[in-house]
Amino acid sequence: MKLIFSNTIFALVSFFIQNCHSQNGFTIDTRETANGKIRLNSKVNLKFTDWIANIPEDKNLEGKFIVLEFWASWCNPCIEQVSHLNELQSKFSEKNLYFISITDEKTEIVKNVLKRVHFESIVVSDQRKINNFWNGGIKKLILPFTILIDDEGYIKWIGIPSLLREKDIQDLITKKIIPFNLYEREKK
Repeated sequence: MKLIFSNTIFALVSFFIQNCHSQNGFTIDTRETANGKIRLNSKVNLKFTDWIANIPEDKNLEGKFIVLEFWASWCNPCIEQVSHLNELQSKFSEKNLYFISITDEKTEIVKNVLKRVHFESIVVSDQRKINNFWNGGIKKLILPFTILIDDEGYIKWIGIPSLLREKDIQDLITKKIIPFNLYEREKK
């Protein structure tokens, strides 16, 4: 019964992703997006143009476990997932675990969103798109989008925030995480 339920949930999520629409209403093929090109176990070097809210005293991300959430002000599903991520964050007190919400929007736009939506996470912007997620001609990103990064800087989980569970984060911290990539599973 559990297997049937799991397969049904996976099929629904896959259907949603395959039929996801951009803000302009065009269907996005995940093979042409950053979501489909970001790879498990690839090393990241995060840099931000702006630290906007909940700025930590220690901005050095080396040696930190990171829950990285990609979002945008115009993305209603992104805004809807903030409470889920806030709830997950409230369950952890580890100093070396950072929840970071990243956008590529201007600081003023983000600050306007923060007036009406409460983020517990660190809120940053990468307006120059200097992170290696944006390199190599990657221009599209299906939002919301979440990745888990271990304390050595390697991507261990790729998916959407609604699939992220407390156990996934606990497994990341204890180094017991089973690598997961929603977009690779979708192709099989």
